[in-house]
Amino acid sequence: MHRWTVGSVDIVRIEDEAFALPSDRPAPGWAVPELAPTPDEVSLAFSAFAIADGDRRIVVDPWLANDAPRAHDDAAERVERLLRELAGAGFEADQVDTVVNTHFDGIGWNTRPDATAAGGWAPTFPAARHLYPRAELEAWRAGTYPPGEDGLAVLDAAGVLEPVDLPHLLSPRVTLRDAPGHNPGHLAVVVESGGDLAVIPGHLFLNPFQVADPTEAADLHPEVATASRRAVLAELADRGGLLLSPLLGGPGGGRVERCDGGFALTFPG
Repeated sequence: MHRWTVGSVDIVRIEDEAFALPSDRPAPGWAVPELAPTPDEVSLAFSAFAIADGDRRIVVDPWLANDAPRAHDDAAERVERLLRELAGAGFEADQVDTVVNTHFDGIGWNTRPDATAAGGWAPTFPAARHLYPRAELEAWRAGTYPPGEDGLAVLDAAGVLEPVDLPHLLSPRVTLRDAPGHNPGHLAVVVESGGDLAVIPGHLFLNPFQVADPTEAADLHPEVATASRRAVLAELADRGGLLLSPLLGGPGGGRVERCDGGFALTFPG
């Protein structure tokens, strides 16, 4: 678990899995060892962010991009462990009022095993609205993207699935902004309080190479995603803000600064 304070807002990151993969090129020097255990490896994670703004309780991207554990025999125990960690950080599952999915990349733990529910699955956060970018939901309802995802159907049947138009003020200090390029619809979560700034950019940043060089693309629309990355990094660098990614390993992010014509993260102790 990692925790940050942005003005009066608390942000917590809970990892499901964290691991390192070999890299075919040296990791940026500034990333070692926080985001890369050695120059020849890069740390990755599957995680969720939880944001407390006053009495608002918001969860962002609840363990997306790692659907494989849902098919395992210990799926129920796994999500229970994650929810215990969230509760220990001050986020009881039934007190979360909003779940923000920056885009679709699997269903993650938006839903959980429930033997009493139709089909055996139920929303993990039963009292929460579940927000997706409108373009993604419209594509799903039209049957064009993402195909065959029954997890969204579980949320839809429960009446908690909602499209969101951008920009959208979610709470006094939390805003949802357009961050296009990675997917048909993609948003970023912006936290601004007391002169401090943090951005949770969904999957715009998959590894530290994309921080060092925003043109490093692994996106549906590479040029658009590159522009989105540049805009996020430039704003954060100008203000000394935090980039907090659900997929970067280690602490999951740091404060942005300009470095060698690109950008770098710093990791205050």
